[in-house]
Amino acid sequence: MLLPILTAALIQTATAGTPPEKETVISYAGNGGLRDWEHGPTRDVLFVRDRTERWYRVTTSGPCPRIGNLDTLTYTTDSNGVFDRFSRIRFLRYPNVTCGVKSIVSTATPPSKGGKLAAKR
Repeated sequence: MLLPILTAALIQTATAGTPPEKETVISYAGNGGLRDWEHGPTRDVLFVRDRTERWYRVTTSGPCPRIGNLDTLTYTTDSNGVFDRFSRIRFLRYPNVTCGVKSIVSTATPPSKGGKLAAKR
């Protein structure tokens, strides 16, 4: 009985220094509200920029095709134009491949776009 309590205490201590990232949605994403995108460090991460110049790290529910940043990305929103974790991402080059959105978190500008974003592991 003591071992599970000690293990839980160690896990809590190890994660106490890192605040949890706050999930968000991207309002007004419908009708061209996502203006730019960039591949992330892994195949399940994309960075997207909205019409107000804010960047977001979008984690997908599985790996998306690794294609060039010049390819066209399409996405679904809800009926109010909100891009959230129930949205889907597609690439025109692969019309039969759909990537589900697992998480959306506000982030800094990616390095390839002139930012100093540190890669998160």
